[in-house]
Amino acid sequence: MTELALERIRQHLENIVGERNPFTRPEQLEKTAQYLSSQFEAMGLKVTQETVEYEGTRSCNILGQTPGDPDANGLFVLAAHYDSVPDTPGADDNASAVTALLEIAHDLCQTPLPKPIVFCAFTLEEYGFIGAKHFIQHDLKRKNQISAMISLEMLGFINTTPGSQTYPPYVDASQYPDTGDFIAVVGNEPSAGLVQALAGGMTDSVPTLKVETLVVPGQGENFTDVRLSDHSPFWDAGIPAVMVTDTAFFRNPNYHQPSDTLATLDLEFIHNNARAVAGFLKQFLNHHH
Repeated sequence: MTELALERIRQHLENIVGERNPFTRPEQLEKTAQYLSSQFEAMGLKVTQETVEYEGTRSCNILGQTPGDPDANGLFVLAAHYDSVPDTPGADDNASAVTALLEIAHDLCQTPLPKPIVFCAFTLEEYGFIGAKHFIQHDLKRKNQISAMISLEMLGFINTTPGSQTYPPYVDASQYPDTGDFIAVVGNEPSAGLVQALAGGMTDSVPTLKVETLVVPGQGENFTDVRLSDHSPFWDAGIPAVMVTDTAFFRNPNYHQPSDTLATLDLEFIHNNARAVAGFLKQFLNHHH
């Protein structure tokens, strides 16, 4: 199974990696959107393309939803942004997470779940979470159905050299590994329960995966570094949300650079992260009310 999954992951990455930007490479952004739509459709998900306008550009949130009644059971959101900044192939940021999103959807659509989940590929994260904000603001009925959200943000880079991992100043680095080979689960205080459940579920599902957690005080409003992804508009809306991340520039020197290429990624790490989150979701969507 692993070989097959790694092959799928490589194929997704080959299809997604490459500059995806509404100003510099709109055609690549659009091509990626269509690729994601067709993947979700092939899985039998209900696909919606939500148009987002921004400074004269138009791009789409691509949403794939499983069956189920969000009114009765709430709606779980699993998201990754598919755009990139200019002048980078955006392999870790964020093709790695979009690939994991597809892997998780592929895994979860095999068995019916009692609670609906929407897999979201958000546009324009790099311009201030525009796609995520649109998703929350533009449909109030749906907004009120959202029970929880996970943002997948850079899941592909590890560095096994001691000293390769750095931390923001408000984190006590002595409490964390100095080697960049773990995955981090980050939340704010209202999301603390979700952080613990997710980290536990990930470790149960993939015992070899090293998982670290961070919960920042309050709504997380003062912690800029941990707000840099699509979970932060959900925090601001009072919805429990966590980010799963390889910690971006605290580990990966290729962040937002031309050097953020497929060759720098660890496909096994992406696979393990996808398996771990999928394992958690199967547990969570089957048992939690």
